[in-house]
Amino acid sequence: MIISQGENVTIDANARIRNSILKSYSRLKHYSEIIDSELGDYSYISQFSIVNKTIIGKFCSIANNVSIGLWQHDIDVTTHTFHLYESSGGFVEGYKNFKMDEVLTTIGNDVWIGSNSVILKGVHIGNGAIIGAGSIVTKDVDPYAIVIGQPAKVHKYRFDKKIIHLFEKTEWWNSPRIQLIDMIDKGCFNNIDLFFKYWGQ
Repeated sequence: MIISQGENVTIDANARIRNSILKSYSRLKHYSEIIDSELGDYSYISQFSIVNKTIIGKFCSIANNVSIGLWQHDIDVTTHTFHLYESSGGFVEGYKNFKMDEVLTTIGNDVWIGSNSVILKGVHIGNGAIIGAGSIVTKDVDPYAIVIGQPAKVHKYRFDKKIIHLFEKTEWWNSPRIQLIDMIDKGCFNNIDLFFKYWGQ
């Protein structure tokens, strides 16, 4: 069930949606799945990726086979889940949430998450970050950091602190569509000097 849907949303064949918000120009590709989440303007989720209990910002690129915010079993005594929708051996009737089911995962704006990555429940990924393919992200990621590995660690930052501050200050992802089109036409997203000249920096 879609809670709300913006304009020009694309939902490819066999994508699955449950209790989620899809904002304008967002896209779900074939066999992707989004549950109890929000997909920001112009963001997309690629094939066979699953997103659960996550707020995703604008202009995010989520590659194929990515898992974000998935369920974590209780481990107090056993890892088995007696209270599942399916019978689980027929021990109990009804359903009971895991203790961490309500923990929210958050993805900033302009984030690129590479194929086969895993983002654990409760993690926050900052604006402009890049998650390398196959990474397992177990803790928060700074804005504009590039993280890789299992567990993911900072490889480097895309820009120096001053440039990162300027990018965050512009919040270009919140610009009106007509302004974004003008910036694209002027080549601002292909040249950092043109980008900051546009913003008067």
